Amino acid sequence: MGRIWTGIGIAAAAFLASAAPAQDNAEASATATLVVAEPRLIEGTMELVATGYTFTEGPAWDGARLIFSDIPGNTVYVHTPGEGAPTVLYAPSMNANGHTFDLAGRLLNAEHGSGALTRWTPEGGRQVVVEAFEGKHLNSPNDVVVRQADGMIFFTDPPYGLGQRASEVGFSGVFALDEASGRMVLIDDGLARPNGLAFSPDENTLYVGDTATQRLWAYEISADGYASDMRLVIDLKVEGLSGNVDGVRVDREGLVYLTCPGGICVVDPVKGVLLERMAVPKRATNLAWGGAELSDLYITAQSDVYRVKTRARGIGSSSRR
Repeated sequence: MGRIWTGIGIAAAAFLASAAPAQDNAEASATATLVVAEPRLIEGTMELVATGYTFTEGPAWDGARLIFSDIPGNTVYVHTPGEGAPTVLYAPSMNANGHTFDLAGRLLNAEHGSGALTRWTPEGGRQVVVEAFEGKHLNSPNDVVVRQADGMIFFTDPPYGLGQRASEVGFSGVFALDEASGRMVLIDDGLARPNGLAFSPDENTLYVGDTATQRLWAYEISADGYASDMRLVIDLKVEGLSGNVDGVRVDREGLVYLTCPGGICVVDPVKGVLLERMAVPKRATNLAWGGAELSDLYITAQSDVYRVKTRARGIGSSSRR
């Protein structure tokens, strides 16, 4: 099964379809060259807000609190600033990874253990939103974002949580779901390990990180959820630095913040350049905007959760943006 975006030029399609790792001019122009810029992350203020977990992931801000997962711990936690240690939101979590909120403020979960995208509320508990594509069970949904214009759900589906299950779909997918109609769109089946994803401020561009290649990709998304174009934003691979392209977020100026080799990277997606790289005490797995002004960046990193204040204003993961 091939990628199903439309409107890509012949030369671009040939480049994107190629499996060869050799760089051409287009790809070479998108390598992670660090440029000098005013720091957007305030240095030296990183704060440890939670520790003692097995593997933290999936941070999402609900307007007042931070939701995050301990994937092997099979638990979702909630951290309320100023109120001490995080508390259990719900368990078991089916090894939930990424989270976001729908337009009604209800929690959506990408579950590794079940291979499903679910919704959880205190009143109704866990409800399956989608678990199959064209009659075949999904792999293990990894991260999820909701388009604020219409509530369409976008998520990635790599095989990390398959365990003993065989992949039924047979590829790692990037999907869009119109929950009201049940219509599901396969945006891309060609990335090796699609992971974090986020929309540009105008929601016309979807950014997706590929952990296997350490690259950030951009898709131009139409109203029906299909991609009309795809381009490489930047290759962040750096030999000798630990960490991966994983979680992805965007600020209100359109800059992309993502986990990367070396910690957290800030990227100008128009120019395809790296503006800043910030070290994190442990390997960063994901990140989310939080705080009253959405200027705090929360970072999940193995056993820990950190917070750093920034000069930016982010785009939130809830309907209260």
